[in-house]
Amino acid sequence: MLIGLPLTGLYSVRECGHELLQFYWSWSAFKLFTSMLNTNSDTVWRVVQADLNLQSRSSACWTAELLSAFQGLRGRELYVRAVQTGRAIPMQEFTADLKHRMRGVWRDAELVDPNTHNNKLATYHSWFAIPFSRNERMPTIVPRYLHLDLSKHVMRNISRFRLRAHTLKVDAAAWHEDGSCVCDQCPGEDEHVQNEVHALLICQDHRVVA
Repeated sequence: MLIGLPLTGLYSVRECGHELLQFYWSWSAFKLFTSMLNTNSDTVWRVVQADLNLQSRSSACWTAELLSAFQGLRGRELYVRAVQTGRAIPMQEFTADLKHRMRGVWRDAELVDPNTHNNKLATYHSWFAIPFSRNERMPTIVPRYLHLDLSKHVMRNISRFRLRAHTLKVDAAAWHEDGSCVCDQCPGEDEHVQNEVHALLICQDHRVVA
C-alpha cells in the first residue's frame, strides 16, 4: 500500500524541492503508530495490541500493511522487530532510510547516458538537478532561479526547459513513431540531436539561440 513509486512528475517534484507524496504518507503512518504506542489511553493500547496479534494471521490488518511497507529499506529487520514487539520505531533512522529508498530511482538514472538514451529522468538528473545532500536527512534543495525576481513567463519557460517540457525535437520525437531527433536547422553535413545541450551550446539557428 505504501510502496508505490509513480514516475509521473517525479522530476518536477524534485525541481520544487519536495519529497514524494509516498514519503510523507509513510512517515505520517509510522509516526502515528509510534504515537499510539506512547499513548495514555488504555483503549488505544488494547486496539494496538489486538492488531499486533492479528498480523500473523491476516495480511489485511493495519500492522501487516505497515510491515509490508518496510520492503526495500536498509533497516527493514530492525523496524519489523520493533513493530512486532510493540516498540517505537527510531524515526530519525527510518526517515533517512525512507529517503534513501525513494531516491533509488535517481541512482538508477545515473547509469543512463542522456546523450544516448531519450530518458527524461536521466536527462534531468544528469544536466539540471541540484545534487542531493550527502546527509539524507536534509531536505531537497530548490534551484536558484526559483528564488529570483523573474516574470511568470520567464520562470515558466526556464522550468519547461529544465524539465523537458519544451518543443525541441528530442522531446517531440518521443510522441511520434517516425519522429526525428536531428536538428534540421544547423548548416553542414553533421547531424546533431536537437536536445538541451545542443540548443544552449551548439545550435546556430537564430530562433533557437534567441
